[in-house]
Amino acid sequence: MDADVIVVGAGAAGLAAARRLGTAGLDVLVLEARWRIGGRVHTDRGFTRFPVERGAELLQGAESPLGQLAKEIGARQTPAMTMRRGRVLDGGRMRGLLPWTLPAVPKLAAVMLAVRRSAGKPDQSFAELLARRSVGGRALRMADAVAHDVCSTPSDLSVHEMAAVMGGAEESGGQQRLRDGLDQVIDYLAQDCVIELNNPVKVIRHSADGVTVEADRAYTARAVVVSIPLGVLKAGGTEFAPELPAAKQHAIEQLRMYSATKVILHFDQVWWPESMSYLLADPDVPVLWPPRPTEPVLTAFVTGPRSDALRPPPGPVARVLDVLRPHLNGAELVDSQVVDWGVDPWSRGGYSSAAPGGTQLRDVLAAPFGRVHFAGEATDTTSPGTVSGALRSGTRAAEEVLRSVSP
Repeated sequence: MDADVIVVGAGAAGLAAARRLGTAGLDVLVLEARWRIGGRVHTDRGFTRFPVERGAELLQGAESPLGQLAKEIGARQTPAMTMRRGRVLDGGRMRGLLPWTLPAVPKLAAVMLAVRRSAGKPDQSFAELLARRSVGGRALRMADAVAHDVCSTPSDLSVHEMAAVMGGAEESGGQQRLRDGLDQVIDYLAQDCVIELNNPVKVIRHSADGVTVEADRAYTARAVVVSIPLGVLKAGGTEFAPELPAAKQHAIEQLRMYSATKVILHFDQVWWPESMSYLLADPDVPVLWPPRPTEPVLTAFVTGPRSDALRPPPGPVARVLDVLRPHLNGAELVDSQVVDWGVDPWSRGGYSSAAPGGTQLRDVLAAPFGRVHFAGEATDTTSPGTVSGALRSGTRAAEEVLRSVSP
């Protein structure tokens, strides 16, 4: 055999699985379709004088898998988004987010309490919960930002899934950035891993005797860990023979994978308050932030159908600039880049979400099928849609393999 275990995908989940299996003494081969490792973690060191994240960016919770790994490698961290330093565009003015939000706090608190208490009740969409509680105005705008943050829409977001993530409490304790780039975590995980790049997997054949993974050639192993993004699984980019069980196919179909776009703008000067950690802009461009507040770079982040709406002419950069133009104070755009994960052939979306009634589908997607094991943020129930969720899923899949395959 070519390896004890083949890992499909060199993103955070796949590398976490490969590292755990390797430390247990198994021979592991990682096959990656892209020209680089990292998956939806992609640090750009050439756009400006500091690392800019084209994909995943935030560390949520010091005790999360990403937080623990960052501590292990001694990665320098800087505070990211806090409401205290947030701003909002409202009525043509830029206002402090915290005082702007205060009148809506009682309504928002009641909504979030209802989310937490939803266990044991029929699931519903976040939009339905908001409508039943007559949420409007500023509270509705903040609630919409919550759905945007998890790459969904209020009408397509499960309240039970919201409650599960809130109950995990992994994202408490403030958000951080890795000052020297998130790719340092990826590089650390990849140490000692055997990785073949530019090698997309077309077919995974499996039986009681082992697996054959067809890429540029046929690779054989005792087991395989599939960490392909949900969007690629939805598109049928990899064939399974025999095909996956109906329940798993249903989970792939029903879990959501909306688009996500980053528009990164480099200006000739900082035109926003240097204390600003992020800016709620408008319904079409919900949020922007400076990766480093004292540097003249802003990242606009747009998910869901709004991400798709940015593509037609005049295009994403012009659309974001139209929102910001009244506030630029003479600043000029020097450079820009657009990262559209929805059209990336090896991701086909930003990150996963669950629609009403879909919270159990992540467990179904994660379940092994014979010698085929599954990892990726879409299979994590504690913190889906995050690097920590991907890391946890890779370790979980590796442990499943170790229980079924002796070193």
